[in-house]
Amino acid sequence: MDLKLNRHGQTLLDDINLDVYPGELVALIGPSGAGKSTLFRLISGLQRPSGGRVFMAGEDVTAMPPQQRPSAMVMYTPALFGHMTVKENVAFAVNRELRDSSPDEQVMVAMTVLNIRDLADRYPNELSMGQRQKVSLARTLVRRPKVLLFDEPLAHVDSFAARTLRDEILRVHRRMNCASIYITHDVKEAFSIADRIIYLEAGRILQDDLPQEIHDGPKSISIAKHLGATTIISTRASTQRLEHGEVLAHAHVLGNDLTIATSPEVPLGDTEVVIIGYQDSVHIEPAKSSSRFPIRGNIGQIVESTYTGENYRLRIETERGAIEADVPAGEPSGGPGDLVTITLREDLLWALPANEASE
Repeated sequence: MDLKLNRHGQTLLDDINLDVYPGELVALIGPSGAGKSTLFRLISGLQRPSGGRVFMAGEDVTAMPPQQRPSAMVMYTPALFGHMTVKENVAFAVNRELRDSSPDEQVMVAMTVLNIRDLADRYPNELSMGQRQKVSLARTLVRRPKVLLFDEPLAHVDSFAARTLRDEILRVHRRMNCASIYITHDVKEAFSIADRIIYLEAGRILQDDLPQEIHDGPKSISIAKHLGATTIISTRASTQRLEHGEVLAHAHVLGNDLTIATSPEVPLGDTEVVIIGYQDSVHIEPAKSSSRFPIRGNIGQIVESTYTGENYRLRIETERGAIEADVPAGEPSGGPGDLVTITLREDLLWALPANEASE
């Protein structure tokens, strides 16, 4: 692809190269203004790139308008015809070049798959947002595209409807064996649905990886923060490369002696690193301290406690700054002002080069 987009002298997208294969669903995530929606517009044909080409099913579609491309879009706001019933909206999208079944049969199959046959005679203004999105999915089924493009399809539905609709999106994707691209601002949503995750920032791809790989080994501090990392500590470490290529960092942090999996970009030897982790990388227990300065070493103080439904999320002040930990609701968690003993789980931590700390 090597897609580029310049506007008014500003580079909005630069050197975007990605391949999505049939049966694969790739989620695009990143901060606001990263270029996710702009990339969507280039791939869908709503906008022309300044450079590079777009191929779908082996065909160069760069110059084709959206309606001529072998793709279908599901947007955050369903694009349905208000004067047509649900059945008529679905029928309008039928790919009439495919004659393996009649248009009526295709419409009925699509509405059955999405469980909306009982809505056939309703108009869009009589439907909930989740129902409208199901109609949009039925339209993609009868269009039978090679590529499916989703732009924040769950953005305007409630949490219960979102879970149901996410399952329907996966059913449609798998049924059609399409190459699917899914844009979302919701990290949990991306992890729940994607085979692969691409992180964009400032118009560039910073990481393209499997969900577990990008979660456990983010390539930058900005990615780690976006994914929810709450332990971010700069420290000296001794690094070494093992025979099979893995790099480990040895460090003493918050009273814990740690051996941590490390980015291959970290220099070997005595060096500065940034240790990152999520709430599950911190274990706490009640502590007693008679010291005048109780926050020291592996002793921290709870400064905030938030109930999340399943856990208490604790914000803990330490000698190296604030970190967070999750404690199951059924276990003693303590409250603001309480002192705790901190144990860092080295198997759930990751180290990056110190030059990432400025991000």
